[in-house]
Order: sequence, then C-alpha cells, then structure tokens
Amino acid sequence: MEKIIYRKARIDEFQKIGKVLADAFMDYPFTTLIKDDLKKPEYYPAFLELMDSLLTKLYIKGETCLVAEQDGEIMAVALLQQKDFTILSYLLNGVIKLFRYITPRKLLKYLDLVERSEQHLKKSGNFDWYLMMLGVNASCQNQGIGSAFLQEGVEPYLKTKGCKRLGLITSIDKNVFFYKKNNFTLLDFMMLEYGTKSIGNWAFVKILDN
Repeated sequence: MEKIIYRKARIDEFQKIGKVLADAFMDYPFTTLIKDDLKKPEYYPAFLELMDSLLTKLYIKGETCLVAEQDGEIMAVALLQQKDFTILSYLLNGVIKLFRYITPRKLLKYLDLVERSEQHLKKSGNFDWYLMMLGVNASCQNQGIGSAFLQEGVEPYLKTKGCKRLGLITSIDKNVFFYKKNNFTLLDFMMLEYGTKSIGNWAFVKILDN
C-alpha cells in the first residue's frame, strides 16, 4: 500500500470529489435539513452529489481544494477559502442544474442558512482562512485519516500561504470532539433556525504556528 499523498485537486476530478463529499456528509445534520425541501425526498442523494460537485468545481477554479490520495483513491477532501463567494459565483458555476431537484426559492432559503452559519463564525472570532468542508471517504472513516490530513496536509499548506488563524463551523457533536482533539479552540455555540427546525452551530478557530 502506497503512502498517502496530499495535493491540490485537478479540475477533471470535481465529480469524483463531489461524490466522496456527498457520501461523507449523507447523514450530516446540516445537509439532511434540506431533504424535506426537495421536490421529492428521494432526490436527496443525487441532489447532494450534484451540489457538492458544483461546490468542488467552484473551489478548484477559484479557491483551494486539497485531497488526500492513496493508491489512486481519494481518501479525504478539504475545501478552503480566503474570501467570500457570492450567489453569482454559484450561478456562474452551474447551480441552475440543481433546479431539477429543488425550487430556486427553497435553494435560496438553504443558502441563507449557510450564510447565517458562516456569519456566526465571523462574529465569534478573527480568522484569515476558512475551512468550508473537511470530508473523509465513507469507506475509511474513524481510522485517523482526517486528523492526519489536517496535520500533514491542510495545515502545512496553509502555513505556506501565510495563514495564521484557521476558522470553521460544524453542526454535529462528534465533530466538536474531533476538532478539539486537533487543538482547535471553541469560540461559540448557537442554535440556527431553519423553518420549523433548528440546528446546532459550533464555531472554531486554530492558531497556526509558522
């Protein structure tokens, strides 16, 4: 078995990476919220895979997408950014394709939830890079790959870019333990409302020593 390598993703990989992310986040509270807003609940897996593929393409082209690869298989993915994206960025990168699964109004409702969760982090602390997503291949979770990717792939890359403070948000207890274990500091917690539902939102930051 070859050693895991960490590298930037290629544009021709965006669909493959999108599937890895969709499988990793299939049961994630922040994404399952949208299931009832789809035209049909059974569209959820296809919708999530398309949404994550479009998001990956956006990051490869405009920001940073890092992968952990072993024996030709993508083991983990990190989407990182320095600046904010606008709704226009999504539209220019094919989000109209999502409308086969969801109405524009309900998609905007979900994007508003994403924006409110990110604003929570911005109000809680200063950071110069943002970890939008960190996903581990569903076939190899709970094997230390996520922690190794952070420590050996993501953080060294960010240090070369002059990153001092890495911020992120999560909406699940298990990830709270994971990020604390990896020396992230919990800044704040709040509940976010989404229609008749609500979801937890934990804001974290890590100071990177250069």
